[in-house]
Amino acid sequence: MKVKQLIFLLACSFSATIAAQTTFPAFPPEDVTAWMDRDQMMMQLGISFPQLVPEDQDPNRPAHIRRIPEGESFSGQWTDDVGYFPDSPRKYLINRGGFGLWLNYIEEPDKVGVYTPIDLLKTMDGKPVKTPKDWWNKRRPELEKACKEEIWGVIPQAAADLKVTWEDRLLYVADSIYGSFEVRQLTGAVDVSSYPAIKHRPMIQGKLYLPVGASEVPVIIQYAWMRYPPHPIYVRECISRGWAFLQMDCVELQPDNGAFLTDYLIGLVNKGNWRQPQDWGALAAWSWGVSRLIDYFEKDTRMDATRVGVTGHSRYGKATLVTMAYEPRVAVSYVSCSGAAGAAPIRRHMGQNLESIVVETEYQWLAGNFMKWCSPLEEGGYLPRRYEKLPVDAHALLALCAPRPVFIGGGTTDSWCDAYGTYLTTRDASPAYELLGAKGLQMPDADPIPDKGYMDGALAYRLHVGWHVDFLDWPYFAEFAERIFNK
Repeated sequence: MKVKQLIFLLACSFSATIAAQTTFPAFPPEDVTAWMDRDQMMMQLGISFPQLVPEDQDPNRPAHIRRIPEGESFSGQWTDDVGYFPDSPRKYLINRGGFGLWLNYIEEPDKVGVYTPIDLLKTMDGKPVKTPKDWWNKRRPELEKACKEEIWGVIPQAAADLKVTWEDRLLYVADSIYGSFEVRQLTGAVDVSSYPAIKHRPMIQGKLYLPVGASEVPVIIQYAWMRYPPHPIYVRECISRGWAFLQMDCVELQPDNGAFLTDYLIGLVNKGNWRQPQDWGALAAWSWGVSRLIDYFEKDTRMDATRVGVTGHSRYGKATLVTMAYEPRVAVSYVSCSGAAGAAPIRRHMGQNLESIVVETEYQWLAGNFMKWCSPLEEGGYLPRRYEKLPVDAHALLALCAPRPVFIGGGTTDSWCDAYGTYLTTRDASPAYELLGAKGLQMPDADPIPDKGYMDGALAYRLHVGWHVDFLDWPYFAEFAERIFNK
């Protein structure tokens, strides 16, 4: 948590000290930076950061925060010693974003704002959605269009024409108490002949853990930080069930860095040019890589391409939800601690918020259009924010997955990712599932009980006791996926 908040603070501080540029090169220069790319997008949108009063004089500064004294970690920054995690000795930073919104971790209406989910069973012109036909022909297409164009990004049609050449290499064979398995390196090289001048060739790379003698087995794809070995529980839960497990190295396809949005996969499709406001960001680009993996599985008899699951944690939890919504061939998914632009509601001001993603270290995840929904709804105001007028929210993205099963997970002390909010998203997406004949969230309790899994519906939710991790919920997700795969 400290690292995330520090990066956010530094980026916001940097943004506040520079004037918005008014002109940019027509074509990105060789030394393009994330700051330049982000500000160029803001110029396209006709928006800029406002001139804010000093933080000490800001009437919207939360009353319960104080400056950290000189000599302590993060001295000079704002902290809340007794806020959302009072039993911890850590100090938590309460920062102000570039559009003036302070982070919030207090569950009170005047601080969280009024959460008002849109009605999924009513079209944008107010007509009721009563049948599955209404959903597929009317409501889902308009939700999909708005989700993609305004927040998560449109994948250009040209991306569908890119060819991928695959190499599958055996690294070694491992024996374990839950079965023998091969560890293989799977590499997909994307054809760059449509724009040979691209600086970095995008690659789909993954480490595949495959049961020895596998034939038509399910496979779980995990968005992964490849600098770390997989947690043993991931491999155990898959291999013990006879499933394959693949860790995908998404940053070789599209780096998690705005300086490369004119390079790699997105740059290849755009022929090195700037993105347009509705264009895809890193999350959607990574989902394109999963789609190509499924293409590969469809031609490989060792794996069953009709039984593919996708998982991811934190920013990769965001990518998992986007992938499930964008790629209809994914059978089941596990969205872990995904926060804003993932399963947390955009309209709920708790922990990470949409405006905090405008920073130069995170904006690359989404379509540039999301930035136009930041700032107060009324000039000179504070709450509500402009995102209240968005035609979609996280529950709309989740509804695009219907009726396919999704498992949502979070932690009791992970307020940055608003675990309670992700429960609300799961609850509020349920009507779309039920309209299509699937069970939505089945939860008899008024609120989620920690360490109790609500897994009887196609939408499942579990709030583990703990913070920002995924492995605590992995065994429960595996049970959930097993039920789906065995149907």
